[in-house]
Amino acid sequence: MKPILAIALSACLMTPAMAQQMPTIEAERTAAFGSAPEFMMEGAVTEYDYGSGYLGAYIDAPLQSVQVLHFPSTPEEVWPWVHTGNADWSVQIETLEWDHSASETPGALGMGSVRRCDFVGGAGTAYERVFAVEENRMFAYDLDMERSTVPLPIKDFFVIWTLEDKGADGTLVVARIYYDEAQDMGGQAAAAVEGALANDLRNFANVHGGTYVEM
Repeated sequence: MKPILAIALSACLMTPAMAQQMPTIEAERTAAFGSAPEFMMEGAVTEYDYGSGYLGAYIDAPLQSVQVLHFPSTPEEVWPWVHTGNADWSVQIETLEWDHSASETPGALGMGSVRRCDFVGGAGTAYERVFAVEENRMFAYDLDMERSTVPLPIKDFFVIWTLEDKGADGTLVVARIYYDEAQDMGGQAAAAVEGALANDLRNFANVHGGTYVEM
């Protein structure tokens, strides 16, 4: 079975003067995250503006997903698990390497960094382009369609991870995913993606001693 959780975003060039506003998800404002304080979000955390010359587009994907994790750890501890740990918890990724040569902070993680993910069984490689970074708080990326070789039944795929410091209660991690069908899946694209995401993120929680928050 070919992996479906490879990510793609058809990007358009923005000028440095243009601002990129992160998208919001309507369902997120009404979702029940649970009654325990560590699972309650304090507010929308996707409303960011960035002046950017990087490849990007205003996201208007018809299919969206919110995945929530909780860890009894600080954001500083959780941060590397989010942006470099995929090879540890994703059942689809075998190896992960970074190229920071195009980063806005050369040699270090930043806008323009590229993450190479080689998928299990030689299924292909995904080249993920970092769109925005706020250390210990936010990490957003799309995928370079031209370079990536993973078969993609979905497209216009953009991911935003946010880490919310809950103090003594640890860290709330939210992955927001925006995408569309790249081929006719008979209306099953959302269910397939949700299943793949839930499988990976449950494994993420198990590997690092956290909780996958059922929504």
